[in-house]
Amino acid sequence: MTGVDPDNEATFCECVVKSNLRETCVAKQAVIEALERCRYGEDAVFAVKLALEEALTNAVKHGNRNDAAKSIIVRYAVNAEKVVVVVRDEGGGFLPDEIPDCTSPDRLPLPNGRGIMLIRAYTDEVCFRDHGREIYFVKRRATAGPTAAASRRSTKIRRTIYYSGRVQGVGFRYTTRDIASRFRVSGFVRNLPDGGVELVVEGREIELDRFQGAVEDAMRGAIRDAAATDGRATGEFKRFSIST
Repeated sequence: MTGVDPDNEATFCECVVKSNLRETCVAKQAVIEALERCRYGEDAVFAVKLALEEALTNAVKHGNRNDAAKSIIVRYAVNAEKVVVVVRDEGGGFLPDEIPDCTSPDRLPLPNGRGIMLIRAYTDEVCFRDHGREIYFVKRRATAGPTAAASRRSTKIRRTIYYSGRVQGVGFRYTTRDIASRFRVSGFVRNLPDGGVELVVEGREIELDRFQGAVEDAMRGAIRDAAATDGRATGEFKRFSIST
């Protein structure tokens, strides 16, 4: 990575891949290896990986419309302070301000449209360029916290959350399951007889915080109240599912 400067795009590394989700793994692996060489922590690597996956998926499906004749260009730079990634497609572009709000009541049941929300949630800076054909995002290295706190947050726990509001019949459970597939968590979500929803999930505390935040961001139009309690993980769940 000698000579690479995140503040100078002329120095960025570049990877060109075909407009195919399988092919995008090459670009993703190149960025992850650069992060590992600069000794970024597991949490930062996960955040960049998730943001890059969402950006690449959008480039293939929405930008290039799954046209195998088109390409995607990934440019990136990593140093000790931050990571900058630029993903460009060959599509017709779009206006970011016209993207429907995935948290609006009429879009809550829909399975798509949360990629940009997740990119913004997991990175420190996001912007769209060239009429939406290019997304530019930045992830800064987090300052390391106290050893005891880091150890505590790396231990697996169980979190039980009760949600009330207009949380049944608006795709809450299916949205939660879809979001869970992007995190290293296991457990279940189910409707309750009182009209609420119970979410039971296990994983590292920091992962649960992020997962819970993503769920509540996506469903904030339906949630009136949330009550969470943490306890010891049992390891009984192998995946995340919808329970009846």
